[in-house]
Amino acid sequence: MSRAPIRITQFGLVNTYLVLEDDGVTLIDAGMPGLERRILTTVQRTGLPLKRIALTHAHDDHIGAVDALMAARPDLELLVGENDVALLAARGCRATPTRTLRGGDHVGSLTVIDTPGHSPGHVAFLDKRDGTLYAGDTFVNVPDLHVASVLSAIFPLPTLGTHDLGQTTRTASTLLDVPARWLALGHGRPLSDPTPSMRRAVVDAESDREPSALTRAVATLTSRLMGMGNAAVAGKAG
Repeated sequence: MSRAPIRITQFGLVNTYLVLEDDGVTLIDAGMPGLERRILTTVQRTGLPLKRIALTHAHDDHIGAVDALMAARPDLELLVGENDVALLAARGCRATPTRTLRGGDHVGSLTVIDTPGHSPGHVAFLDKRDGTLYAGDTFVNVPDLHVASVLSAIFPLPTLGTHDLGQTTRTASTLLDVPARWLALGHGRPLSDPTPSMRRAVVDAESDREPSALTRAVATLTSRLMGMGNAAVAGKAG
C-alpha cells in the first residue's frame, strides 16, 4: 500500500492536501481563513516550492486561504472547475483563476475528473502514481463514510451546502469505477482500499431511506443558525 496522503487539517474536520511533484507542490483546496501559515510552513518542510492551488470546489471552507496565499506567492497558479468560476467570485475570493479545469485535464501528475453535484463545477483529482483519489465533498467521512447527499445529524453541513443532492449521488456512483487505493476527502480521515466502503455508501444514498426525526431536527437547527436554506433538510432530492 502506498503512503497516506499528506493532509493538513483544521478543527479536526476541514482537510487540505499537499501533492509533491517534480516542479514543486500542488495544494488541493485551501481550507478556512488563517490556514495559510500552516500551509506555507508545511510546504517549506518538503524542500519544494508551492507551485499551484487546485480547488475541488469553491465553497468557503475550501477557499479560505486562497487570497492570503496568492498575496504571499504572487506567481502561484490558481485552478478551479470551469463551472465554479462564478461561485468562486460570489464567495468573495479576490484572486482570479489562472486556469479552469474540466474532466480529462492534467495538473502535474493529477488527472481531473468532473464530479458535479456538491457544487456546479466540483472536480476530483486522481494521482495515478499512488492511486489517491482526492474527491472533495462528494463523499464525507464524518462520523463514517457517506455520500454528501445523505444527511448526518453529527455533521450536516456538507449536505446542507450541496447544490444538487441527486446529482451528487449519481456522481458518487461513477467514482466507484475509479481504481482508487486511497480516498482523500474534504472532511474526515483518508481511507485506504476505499472501494468497498464507497460502494456501501452509494447503495445507502440510492436507497429510499429517509433521515430520522432527530437528524431532521438537528439539520433544521443547524441550517437556521448558519443562515442556510432548508432544501436538504427535507431529504433526498432528485
